[in-house]
Amino acid sequence: MDWIGREWIPSSQGALLLVYTATLQDLEAFENSIPRKTVIAIGELKEVKEEQILLKGYIPLEKTPKEEAIQWVEEKLQAHSLVAIIFRLTPFPEGTVSSFPRVVLDIIEHVQSLLIPIWIDSFWAHFFSSANAYPPSKRVLVGSPKMRDENWKDWLRKSFYDLSSQALSLHPVLEENIGWQALYYLKQKKNSPVFIDGYSQKPLTGKLLLGLALKAASWISKNVPEPRVGVLLPIGAGAVIINLAIIFAGKIPVNFNMTVGSAMNLIAVERSKVKTLFSAKALREKLQDFPWPKKTIETESFLKSFSKVSLFFSIFLADLLPPKIVATLWGIPRHGGEKEAVLLFTSGSFGEPKGVPLSHKNILANIAQIKTILSNIPIKKLLGALPIFHSFGSTTCLWWPLLGGPLTISYTNPLEIEKLASLIEQYQIELLITTPTFLRQYFKKVSPEKLRSLKIVITGSEKLQRQLATDFESKFGVPVCEGYGTTEASPVISSNVIDPFQPLGSLAYNQRNRPGSVGQLAAGLSIRIFDPETRKELPLSSRGILSFKGANIFSGYLDDPLRTAASFQEGWYLSGDVGSMDSDGFLYIEDRLNRFSKIGGEMVPHGTIEEGLRKGLQQAIGEDVEIAVVGIPDLKKGETLVVLINRKVYNWQVRKCLLALGFSRLWIPKRVIYLDSLPKTPLGKIDYQRCKIIASKEENEADLSSQSQDKAIPDEEEPNQIQG
Repeated sequence: MDWIGREWIPSSQGALLLVYTATLQDLEAFENSIPRKTVIAIGELKEVKEEQILLKGYIPLEKTPKEEAIQWVEEKLQAHSLVAIIFRLTPFPEGTVSSFPRVVLDIIEHVQSLLIPIWIDSFWAHFFSSANAYPPSKRVLVGSPKMRDENWKDWLRKSFYDLSSQALSLHPVLEENIGWQALYYLKQKKNSPVFIDGYSQKPLTGKLLLGLALKAASWISKNVPEPRVGVLLPIGAGAVIINLAIIFAGKIPVNFNMTVGSAMNLIAVERSKVKTLFSAKALREKLQDFPWPKKTIETESFLKSFSKVSLFFSIFLADLLPPKIVATLWGIPRHGGEKEAVLLFTSGSFGEPKGVPLSHKNILANIAQIKTILSNIPIKKLLGALPIFHSFGSTTCLWWPLLGGPLTISYTNPLEIEKLASLIEQYQIELLITTPTFLRQYFKKVSPEKLRSLKIVITGSEKLQRQLATDFESKFGVPVCEGYGTTEASPVISSNVIDPFQPLGSLAYNQRNRPGSVGQLAAGLSIRIFDPETRKELPLSSRGILSFKGANIFSGYLDDPLRTAASFQEGWYLSGDVGSMDSDGFLYIEDRLNRFSKIGGEMVPHGTIEEGLRKGLQQAIGEDVEIAVVGIPDLKKGETLVVLINRKVYNWQVRKCLLALGFSRLWIPKRVIYLDSLPKTPLGKIDYQRCKIIASKEENEADLSSQSQDKAIPDEEEPNQIQG
């Protein structure tokens, strides 16, 4: 075993070595490589027989009376021995931090000793060795010691997260180029479909996709001098071929958002310095106000411009030649690491879009994390209907399938729910990754038999309403799990997940699923929570800014040092989301930091008010309601709250509802604005920036009483019932 931090282990005094998880094989190697003789105790046996550890001379703490176990540990420490306590002994390596065994906590609480956190990295060694030509070498990472104090549990959990994150970041596979890895995977799948274009129903086998992308890459290498190449295409065969070709050519794809309007895209085009753009004729006709570069190429015509003979020869060579020779001939680099791989732009729903360069390491790490999240659920087919200009769609629906993921059936429009349901039924798709807004449309428009093949639905991008999840599960018999991510994290940070091989509804079935949370952190990611005002580090159980560090976290915004500096604190990426973590490692999101208002010296969360209104007005306005609470400037209070809603609700009703739920009067919105439909982002979630603009405009009108009934409804009008 390779050791990092071995110097933290004392040469003579006693200490508690706290090892989060290990297998029997790990323990044997650990015991043989540790510099001093160590006695080993096991906190919790997970599917490992007690006889196996007794034969090794290990002590099963969960089978030992508490007082006896504490006394045994104290005696060993007083004799200046090293005592290694393995929190969990498992049959297979594990990489996720969850709950701490009670017996271990009791022992640490009752003994006074130096505590040394240790992480045995057999999980990632096993994970990568099964798919790559790397030997399964194991690594032991040792964290800095600490004497027990009142905050030791929080410190220990943070230490385990830090060590697990370090273990993933150090793995050499993450230094490779995503094009290099895609080349190897497509060679393995040469005669099997990797993508199926759901619009044209045409499959792309590994060798066909490889040959077409290599042919296009040759042209791009010769004709595009700039480092970045633009793409304005919906997900489908053309987008997959072009994005892969750009990577093969050693360049950086920039997928532009076709729904945000010309002003936002002009910013994106200028900042990315894109001079060449691949798009489609239909999009050029439809999006005439897009800031089209002079060198705009229609993808279909471009691919058809290659002769059938040259395409056949490219496919033939890609199929015939070994991967290393293909990489050499086409100049596909092996090393990627921290180099920029793709450039995405944030949606701009909270302001001007920011350029987010994601490195090869970021993407490779996040795809590995996605695979580990779904490790208990063998997924063979995925519906790829999310836009690839969004990080959720880019990683899960484009790069994951190209780098060893499931067969992906793509479709251009996530709004065509009936068509998507037909594809799920036709291809027996097993995984649906979507947003709650789109999920609600499946519930309304699709019959149960259409989605019978699904094993799981994972939602992200916005908060999942528990009632929606319950209703969907009742109708379709498919579990709905909520996840969380940000563009800057490539994007997946955490996700709930069920174990389909366990009895429905059992503890084991839901062990990694806690409704109301966004799941446990992805393996190999670390976390801190900072006070929103003082930026002081808080315990993980406290409410504050969720901040992350890991191989999947980006290094900074494109040419924007000020916003980069504001988004990092001592190397921790400040997500802007406010939340906390429970003792089992489940993450809870309260709201975005910029969705709080400072009123009367108090931080008022907009999302909490929205939830209160949904709950309090549910019987009158129904469940399918759109609500946005925004803060706008106020001369007296500094800021005031406004509700935008797609139901005709009166100010007095909002006040009555929130006061009945126990809300402070400071939290009561000043006005209610009715809209037929609230503005949305491309993924269907509410666009709060545009909502704020609407609210500010309404507030600045000179005579509010002259507003029409379909804009704002004053307090004096008290109807017999709420319309909706």
